[in-house]
Amino acid sequence: MTAQQAAIGEVFSAGAEEFHSWSPLLWDRVGQATVDMSAPSVGERVLDSCCGAGASALPAARAVGPGGLVDAVDLSGALVALGERRARQDGLANLRFHQHDVTAWAAPEGGYDLVQCALGVFFFPDMDRDTAKLAGLLRPGGRLAVTVWEKEALGGWGQAFKGAVEAEREWPGSSQPDQLARIDTADALATWLADLGLRGPRVVRRDLAVPLTPATAWDLAVGSGTRALLNGLTPDAVERVRGHFTAALEAASVTDLDVRILTGTAVA
Repeated sequence: MTAQQAAIGEVFSAGAEEFHSWSPLLWDRVGQATVDMSAPSVGERVLDSCCGAGASALPAARAVGPGGLVDAVDLSGALVALGERRARQDGLANLRFHQHDVTAWAAPEGGYDLVQCALGVFFFPDMDRDTAKLAGLLRPGGRLAVTVWEKEALGGWGQAFKGAVEAEREWPGSSQPDQLARIDTADALATWLADLGLRGPRVVRRDLAVPLTPATAWDLAVGSGTRALLNGLTPDAVERVRGHFTAALEAASVTDLDVRILTGTAVA
């Protein structure tokens, strides 16, 4: 595991409570949309990469039934613990959660029938190399399913948060390329899947209506990857960011989260 990956795990663990507050509002809906496309069948073996608290792993486990198996893998121990609790509550003995670097995960004998990753591939150290590794865990004829944000999704919320952070500090630079920008249109995502050596790429676009309040908007900011942008600020500065953020949302009349996702599937 690289230092970058460890840091991502720590960020999501620190914001696990706020992250999970968004499960019914957003993450579970994105997860279900992913599974609607990936279409796991009874008895199949599934790898759910970057599983979070189980948004796509839980419906996949229900779909494959007791004779199937889902391995759910994430860097965040706190989110894995939440997923384990949800699986126990739902009686899903065929769903196993693992805190692990999925880019170093090994396939069971014979490979997986399905590998799926909802809103995760753009966090990989090298999106092309590491997604190709996931595809390599598939049996011949197995499927890969990837969900990403569409270009300019989350716009009003994101612009308000960026402006609020910039009121306190210079926007942090990044040594990592913007990997999402390479696959945030339907054509680009389909081309990328084909370039990985996969066959028959198909992409479906979904819009999800998600009402937003200042409180839920802030929970999303501190319960997702954007929490890292607050690192190094004092508690008082973080509160000022929150105040600027709320004011910006209200000034721009942002009352809904602009959720647009693309799910691409292809065959190994």
